[in-house]
Parts: sequence; C-alpha cells; structure tokens
Amino acid sequence: MRRTILTLLLSLPALACGAAQPAEGRWEGPVRIPGRDLTLVVDLAQDRAGIWTGSIIVPGQGIKGEPLTNLVVAGTDVTFDVGSSLASATYGPARFKAHLTSADGMAGEMRQGGNTAGFSLARVAPAQVESPQRSTLVARDIEDQWTGDIELGGYPRHITITLENHAGAAATAKFVVVGKQTTDLPVDLVVEDGNFLRIESQATRTAFEGRVVKEKGEIKGVFEMGPYELPLILRRVSGKPS
Repeated sequence: MRRTILTLLLSLPALACGAAQPAEGRWEGPVRIPGRDLTLVVDLAQDRAGIWTGSIIVPGQGIKGEPLTNLVVAGTDVTFDVGSSLASATYGPARFKAHLTSADGMAGEMRQGGNTAGFSLARVAPAQVESPQRSTLVARDIEDQWTGDIELGGYPRHITITLENHAGAAATAKFVVVGKQTTDLPVDLVVEDGNFLRIESQATRTAFEGRVVKEKGEIKGVFEMGPYELPLILRRVSGKPS
C-alpha cells in the first residue's frame, strides 16, 4: 500500500508537466473598435522546454499567422506584442494584455497607435501556431527588375520589384510603389516555391504573390495592401528571355 502511494506521489510532477497549460489553445473573439468589432484569432502554445510561442490572425486586416513578440504567460495573465503589421512609427508595436476569466475565456485590452480597445476571446480549438516563413533563393532566370501597373483609390500606381540572390544567403527584393509619391517598401520575405513567388512587406501590410510564366516573360499575380487585392502582371524590364 505504501509503495502504491509513493508511486502515485512520484508521478504527480510528471503529470503536472504534461498537463495542458491554462493559456494554451486557439482563442477567437472581437476587439471592440468604435463603430465596429474586429475579429482576432490568437494561437498560444508551450513546448516541452516551457517556451511559449504564438501567432495572430486578423481576417479583416489581411494579417495571417503573424508571430507574436515579447510573449509572456504568467499563470492566468498573458501579454504580447504584434510588432510588424500593427506597428505605429510614433507609438511602436500594438500591445495586448489579457487575463483568463474562466477555463475557456480571456479578456483584456489592446493598445495601438495611441488608442485603447477592449477585447474578449474564447478558446475554440487546440493551438495552431504558425511558424514564420523564411526567405529562399529565387531561380536565376527571374533575378531581374520587373514592373507593372495598378489603380488603387482612383489613382494609377507603378510597381517595380527587383529580385537578387546573394551568396550564402536568401534572395532579397527591392519593392517600389510610385503614385502621388515614391515609396520604397521594406521587404521582410521573398519566397519562391516552384513557379510561385511571394514577396511581403509586413510593416506596411503589402505583398505581391504571383506565378512565373516563363514563356511570356511575366509574373501574373495579385498585389495585396491590407484588405485590398488587385490583379497585377509584372513584366521583365530588360526584355531578355527567361
């Protein structure tokens, strides 16, 4: 009998370590912005070493699986930043602070751009934290300058994307939009997968995703800016064959 009790006592730490943490899971709910609600989907998970990771989806803003930064989980309190897509040049990243109000609910506030809004989230599923993508090399035959045109907000915009590989490192891209003014977008991600190319400027929530059509010397795709998606065909500036 004593041996059985001792065995149970020794197993308790292991059981505790293997138990799901209160904050783990996929959490979904509204942030209450004046005039409308904005849906948040937040994924939180803890690995075996006790390290917390997370990502966020904001469907109405085109934010898909952005990693959380400065994530701290202390018991039933959770804080994190969204440092790229929701950042403000004046106020820095959007900051979230929440407290678990029940086994499957949390509430808190978001501070962004000098404003504060409350939110409430419910646990809806196990965590599905998205790992951040990393840039890759691009095919040598698309290392070039590509241009195309769109119309946004009633004004024409001229797009130029220049792709370049680097020895021992991933490709980079220069992403320039010329409209009423010239904007050189900071590029965070360049990924080529087969004939598909994606370029992201997370800080400005701008991206281009397209399919390389080698026989036509063009990249046919979509220009994304926040919730907007516009068809865009890029053509090689040099005119050289692929």
